[in-house]
Amino acid sequence: MRTRLGVSLAVAAGAVLAAAALPAASAAARHAAATASTAWRAVPVPSSVVLPATLNDVSAAGVATAWAVGAEKETGVQSGTPLILRWNGRGWSKVALRGVPGPGSLNSVSARSRSDAWALGKDKSGTVLLHWNGLRWRAVGFPGQATATMSSVAVAPHGIAWLVGSRKNAAGASKILVERWNGVAWHIVATGLGLGALTKVRVSADGDVWAAGADASFFPLIAHEHRGVWTSFKGPSPNVTTVNDLLARSAQDVWAVGFLSNPRAFAPTISHWNGSTWTTVFVPSGVISQNLSISPDLSGQPQWTGADSGLNPSVTLYAHFDGSMWSNVPGATPLSGVNVAFTVTAHIPGTNATWAVGGSAVFASQGTMPVSAIIEFNSGIPPA
Repeated sequence: MRTRLGVSLAVAAGAVLAAAALPAASAAARHAAATASTAWRAVPVPSSVVLPATLNDVSAAGVATAWAVGAEKETGVQSGTPLILRWNGRGWSKVALRGVPGPGSLNSVSARSRSDAWALGKDKSGTVLLHWNGLRWRAVGFPGQATATMSSVAVAPHGIAWLVGSRKNAAGASKILVERWNGVAWHIVATGLGLGALTKVRVSADGDVWAAGADASFFPLIAHEHRGVWTSFKGPSPNVTTVNDLLARSAQDVWAVGFLSNPRAFAPTISHWNGSTWTTVFVPSGVISQNLSISPDLSGQPQWTGADSGLNPSVTLYAHFDGSMWSNVPGATPLSGVNVAFTVTAHIPGTNATWAVGGSAVFASQGTMPVSAIIEFNSGIPPA
């Protein structure tokens, strides 16, 4: 699986970004995008973070509780010292990690409350899974830890948590792996989903579990758990190559973001499932190569996507939904001298506000080199 900055490197190596395929935005949509863009502001990364550094994921449990994960002291993508930042309602600070030596990186985080959060990544020993109990982060083992490839973690409002990924079967093929935390220990779940891999997991407002990944033929796959029963259906292929994230409001209202690729182009995609068919739109592009995350507003409707930039961006990038139309929106962090950058978004519960984190990189002779971590905030309140 390619990393976000790794995908950007592939884009720069020969991809020509796709042109817009949506009609011109209405005046109302353009106004919504303009007012939203002015609300983004850059937030300082703690001075204790040692550059080069990257933040790969963010999750908020409320206005005074959020976590961001990634790596610092990086010598290349995914090869630094695992990093966790904490928001306490006043500022971001670096949290000490013991027993996670690196080299490596944390790639997924999910927070339920001030005393319950999970983080997932890798260090020199392999996959590492960490739990926050309100006092400290500690490593927690799970079945298959030595051989499984786990990609994403999500915690439900009642404290149950989910891990998704894959493991090899006896024939060497990749088989979907799902695990569940029951409050005491992790257990493998018999899903019947077969061959493939899941790379992202989310818990919807109604408690259902949704996951995105790929089947044995590497086509996008969406998995759904409802009252203990797992089902799956094809993702928005053949038009979409990869689904990076999804937002499910119900079984008849699912949004998925990712990208399509062919030998000549990478193009960002946003797709909607109505219970029977997918509709895929291409956000007006030329500056975004793929969408990495999707996060809602207070009502649960899609609001923002985090995005991977095209080549040599001048500012961070997002796509914004005004209730009827998607538009590209610039962020708040200038990126002079940067070849690629990405943002990942997370809704702040009980508000219309959004956190975003990410990283920037330059192309060097030894490969893609991280430069700086990024934190941004959007209040969700249009300026007066």
